[in-house]
Amino acid sequence: MDGKHEQTGVGAMVRGAWRRLVPIGVAAAIALGIAGFVDLVHAHQRSDDPQRAAKPAAERERTEPHRFVGVQRGGAALVVRDMRTGGTIGVPVAAPAGRRFERIAAAADGTFVVASYADRTVTFHRLGVDAGGRPTQLTDIPRAAVPGVSAGWSEMAVHPDGDRIAYVTYSGLTAQVQVVSAATGQRKMWKAPSPARIASLSWAGDTLTFLWNPVRAGDVVAAGQLRALNTKGQAGDLRVSRPMLKLPAGTGAALSSRDGRTVVAGLASRGQMSLQAYTVPDGRPGKVLWKQNGATTRLLRIVRDHSGRHLLAFGADGRLYTDGFRPVQAADLVDVAW
Repeated sequence: MDGKHEQTGVGAMVRGAWRRLVPIGVAAAIALGIAGFVDLVHAHQRSDDPQRAAKPAAERERTEPHRFVGVQRGGAALVVRDMRTGGTIGVPVAAPAGRRFERIAAAADGTFVVASYADRTVTFHRLGVDAGGRPTQLTDIPRAAVPGVSAGWSEMAVHPDGDRIAYVTYSGLTAQVQVVSAATGQRKMWKAPSPARIASLSWAGDTLTFLWNPVRAGDVVAAGQLRALNTKGQAGDLRVSRPMLKLPAGTGAALSSRDGRTVVAGLASRGQMSLQAYTVPDGRPGKVLWKQNGATTRLLRIVRDHSGRHLLAFGADGRLYTDGFRPVQAADLVDVAW
């Protein structure tokens, strides 16, 4: 999410609007329960036990990933890094000739799906990582391609089934949500009816959820409206999506649980950042899952890991936070998965 990722078709308005909205962020992270965000809330309540809280972090049960994969700014390479130190593991993976890496997401089989861009076309690749955390092989996903401009606002989400890839492209300030099959290359597209930033893509069954943020006079209006798109329905106009929740002011990112019954929102206000659970459809607040004082002033994106048990959230201060590790500097990266 960097001005360098915008092409001529997007124009200076996109670059200016995005830079006015937030600086590039890198990450904050937290472990979540495997059965969904409702179970996570229960686990978080159990963690309030004072005896457990008094144990050093090294003595607690550790289940979150210890490594992350990042897209370097400019898209020239992928790097694997240690969550504890920020040190690079293995050799960086160069982008295909004439292309640049754009986005990355963890797949359920332990690999990573990576998007690259050139000539107004987004293509997809699969990256393997060995047991030691070293990148092994980058292979093409030959049938999957998405036409359009990949801009600083573009985002990607990979379905747990490993086949469906959702990607947001832009024509000027108008977004197109596209879903492509990795196996067959079949593709559907829904075009936004007006200028907007489409953010926080996540899958809940056949439903793709996203934050709708309209653009007015070149500036993004952080509306905080979470919408749901039935990807099995007819393609064409994004107005077929329906409102799902109205999230609080200050929401920078959101993620639906895989069963669609809970949403976690990333909130930043008065020097405090937090992840807050909400139930669907009533929008009732649940447990505050995690919070950090003096951290980033804005949360940009939240994504799942391979297992669906953990979340990554991008902050605007260029550091990677997590509940179990010290903050790691990673401001040279534009996207991260683990």
